[in-house]
Amino acid sequence: MKGYIFAFYSPIMPAQRQWLLQLPSILEHLKALPVPVIDRAIFEKLFHLRRRRAIELLHQFGGFQAGRTFLIDRHHLIGELEKLRLDPDFECEQQRKKRLSGVIDEALRHKAGATVVLPVGPDSWSRRMADLPAGICFESGRLIVQFEKAEELLGKLFELAKAAHNDFEAFCTAAEKSTPV
Repeated sequence: MKGYIFAFYSPIMPAQRQWLLQLPSILEHLKALPVPVIDRAIFEKLFHLRRRRAIELLHQFGGFQAGRTFLIDRHHLIGELEKLRLDPDFECEQQRKKRLSGVIDEALRHKAGATVVLPVGPDSWSRRMADLPAGICFESGRLIVQFEKAEELLGKLFELAKAAHNDFEAFCTAAEKSTPV
């Protein structure tokens, strides 16, 4: 039996343009440079790219080879990058980065909150208004909670919320009591 070689077609997607998000900074550096042309080495450093990708981009932006050196006119490159900055892809990429950053920040906030262990007992789930734990004073128009740490405060507020949930009528009565005149 002869062996078979299977070839799978896999379209290669172009690499995400990581440097695109750094476009404002790249333009700022380019405008500050006092040279008329940019070589591949400077291009690599500005764009944070490796040699091969830098050469590809130099060609894409209209660069040329002089001997063994790849060069591009600085003013021409600035013009090409300014066009890119006005491109809708640039705006979409910036918006994507902002959304991703927001999602990551929110996940980190949730992670911090999820690691908090509330100091509540097993009877907390059946808590009633009549048996609130020590340190909670709940009267008409006033709530006083005594605590030493943030976790303790959250635990006592949880206890109050469970008591209100389990004994809502007593909660309303305690909250709405009117003081005699």
